[in-house]
Amino acid sequence: MKVLDTSVIVDIDRGGIDRKVRKLDEQGRHLVSMVSVTELRLGVELQYDQGTDAYETAMNQLDRLLARFDIHPISRPVATTAAELIATLREQGQPLNDLHDSYIGATARTQQLPVVTANVDDFERMEGVQVIDWEGF
Repeated sequence: MKVLDTSVIVDIDRGGIDRKVRKLDEQGRHLVSMVSVTELRLGVELQYDQGTDAYETAMNQLDRLLARFDIHPISRPVATTAAELIATLREQGQPLNDLHDSYIGATARTQQLPVVTANVDDFERMEGVQVIDWEGF
């Protein structure tokens, strides 16, 4: 099991990466942070007008895509770990530009799972977070 970053879910949704998807599927179910769900739904909200057929279609497609994964909540341990990661990176003079990545990294660390991402640079700086580069997956 792995934690999939939002960048990976977006790539899966776009298609054309059947080999990578088969490899993921062969490895079983994977986790997606609730933060990624928020990011993905926001993308639909910003792209389509609510109440339109296009909006409903996009939301239904997103729900089908997300059904393939276990969704992990932002629990107290995840929030605590995210705060620790953010503080450590700030103290090192390497603050993250994306708070969402902090929560996704914290999810991976608290679950003791690697995170698969196309955004390797941010996650590699997080202490205790194992990173798998989606590019070479």
